[in-house]
Amino acid sequence: MISYVSEKIAQTLSTYVDRAAEVDYIRYGVEILIRGTIKITVLLLAAYLLDLFFPMLSVLLTFIIFRFLTGGHHYSTYLRCLIAGLIIMLLISFISIKLAFFIDFLGILTLLCFSVLVGLFLSYKYAPSNHFYKKMTESQKKKLKKYSLAAILIWGLLIYSLILTSYSTEIVLASLFGFLFQIGTIHPYSYLIVNKVELILERRKNT
Repeated sequence: MISYVSEKIAQTLSTYVDRAAEVDYIRYGVEILIRGTIKITVLLLAAYLLDLFFPMLSVLLTFIIFRFLTGGHHYSTYLRCLIAGLIIMLLISFISIKLAFFIDFLGILTLLCFSVLVGLFLSYKYAPSNHFYKKMTESQKKKLKKYSLAAILIWGLLIYSLILTSYSTEIVLASLFGFLFQIGTIHPYSYLIVNKVELILERRKNT
């Protein structure tokens, strides 16, 4: 259904801007936009119903920013990707709220330092990994890697300032865990895990 709608919109747009030869590129972009909008809506609605809205918003914003910069693994189907993202992000939001009552200043500062160091290492070594823009040149990849490293440092300073001002601990934790979740998706081991999960699902589907 989404592919059909994307195709129709792409055909209309390509005709309007007189670029019929680029209809596939336009369709791909429209499809990503539609799928992303649906996913964000589902995540925020579920979080709102479970009283996890603001932590989810923090997780989601952090995830989206670094997903764009670093890439990461994808499930083979949109539904699997949606369900996995929904479960993991709701879990992160829930844990952030519960953990906020127990973690102190030193604990959250240590978690921030750990997150930044891990992020810089993985981004330098693997980013961009399986980026949605498949036809990226080596020059563009190097530029995106630099942007991701700079973004991690800026994000780290922003979180540090929020910690110093005693901003909502659960929001800060949600961003930290959301960052670790996203940055972990670019590591080769995450691809192995996803592939194994996909294999199990396919076996159950065929039995």
